[in-house]
Amino acid sequence: MAYVSHGHSDHCLPHGHVLATPATAEFYRLRTRRQGVTELPFHRPHWVKDRCLELFPAGHVLGASQVLVTGPDGRRLVYTGDFKLRPAPCLDATEVRPCDVLVMECTFGHPRYRFPSIAEVETQLKAFVARSFELDVIPVVCGYVLGKGQEALCLLTRAGFQVAVHESIYRVAKLYEKQGVDLGRYELLNLASVPALEGKVVLCPPHVKKQVTAPLGRCRTVMLSGWAIDPRSKYRYGVDEMIGLSDHADFTELLEYVERAQPRVVYTTHGDGAFAEHLRKSGMEAQHLE
Repeated sequence: MAYVSHGHSDHCLPHGHVLATPATAEFYRLRTRRQGVTELPFHRPHWVKDRCLELFPAGHVLGASQVLVTGPDGRRLVYTGDFKLRPAPCLDATEVRPCDVLVMECTFGHPRYRFPSIAEVETQLKAFVARSFELDVIPVVCGYVLGKGQEALCLLTRAGFQVAVHESIYRVAKLYEKQGVDLGRYELLNLASVPALEGKVVLCPPHVKKQVTAPLGRCRTVMLSGWAIDPRSKYRYGVDEMIGLSDHADFTELLEYVERAQPRVVYTTHGDGAFAEHLRKSGMEAQHLE
């Protein structure tokens, strides 16, 4: 049996049988066409031989979980998967569990990565839309199909904007609603009727940005990404603006997680090992897993 932490494609590899939260199971079946899934809700103990597994919220995308594994001797291992501590407008709050061994994802493990709060992101996003309307152009917001697409949708609708959503984000939004998440009122993007988009925000994933913007004519684009911290990121993504909305933990959150979990040893994944090196310099046992 394999554990699947969340529904992004790089984590949904086909296995013989998997353990996942009900929401992650939906995405896993959709991506892999595999049906061998044991659905385990948050906070319900599950025994595998002499070890107890418990899944708890990671705050990454809908259904994203961390796993606590307690051995027969009482030692506790936590694997975070992809996570963040900042509250998201449409997700369960992240939890931190005390543990002896911590395996944590550290994509943004350098001190330069410190993301704005969700309130700051909301302010920046509303300002981008307002500027676009003042210039009489269509605002196009780019966010990944699962996760940031729905966070952006929630922020935009609760700010009172009319939003036309690309079908890929639209399909996932319906899965969010199936799990009881309210994303507000929105419509399916119809590029065959561009005049009907006047006064509306277009929401699409970055990989279809060119196909979406070509028929729109006058528009401005913004990308939602943690990489917005890098000065030249807007040129890399080919957009007019960047906003630092990330579904990963930044450097400050990584430090906070370790401080709250109080592990004896930390293993880091993703990134280049800088965070593990930082922990070692502070006197903690830490190692980066390539």
